[in-house]
Amino acid sequence: MKHELELKVQAWLDGETPDRDGGRLADWIAHDAEAGAVASELRTVTQAMTGNELTVALPETREFFWSKIERQIEREASAPRSASVSWLADWRRFALPVTGAAALICVLTFAIRQASQPTFDEISATDEGMDAVTFHDQSAEMTVVWLQDNSQPSEAAQKTANVPAPDEANSETDME
Repeated sequence: MKHELELKVQAWLDGETPDRDGGRLADWIAHDAEAGAVASELRTVTQAMTGNELTVALPETREFFWSKIERQIEREASAPRSASVSWLADWRRFALPVTGAAALICVLTFAIRQASQPTFDEISATDEGMDAVTFHDQSAEMTVVWLQDNSQPSEAAQKTANVPAPDEANSETDME
């Protein structure tokens, strides 16, 4: 019976008894010496324990850690989605990267064209009596055409043809 008495007094001290039983227990503890002693002892123990209990943090197990993550994912998945994004925002999300890529391509194309080496075109045409050489410089936007008449030898070419080479002149004088 002592154990039942302690349980009833403890429930009354913790405020776990219904109101109608609480008043009856309070009268019984006030008039019964044994119940008063149990209540006094339990109050002393409760006061001693209240400030002196050590808190012990238990480490989380692997399963508990992953179950917390799973619960968070389920909470976020079941949460209502925010209002849908407007078509303009969707268009911007698509158009901005495309526009940036196009601008980068334009800049690179312009830079490559400016940095490229000038190209030269040379065209040569010959005829029996005329040689023609054409030179085109695109960077300077200039074309040069060189024409040479080969039908009649020039005076300089005739003089050169009649003058003997220096070795030949010496060899002719040595033979005489």
